[in-house]
Amino acid sequence: MYNTSKIPSKIIETELSIRLLEYLKRNNTIDDGMYNYVVNKLIRKIEIEKNKINDTYMENDSNFKILV
Repeated sequence: MYNTSKIPSKIIETELSIRLLEYLKRNNTIDDGMYNYVVNKLIRKIEIEKNKINDTYMENDSNFKILV
């Protein structure tokens, strides 16, 4: 079982991108079609990152650094 308090930085960065898109959509900066397209791509990216997680991945601290 994985330690749920450790979340890979790529997943956090992708989720932040989704939050930014939600903000842009609320302010009518982007339309619904563009929002849906980009969010779906980002969700697929999150799923790919989640599938990569294994014991070796969890032990490597560089996967959890947002700023280097």
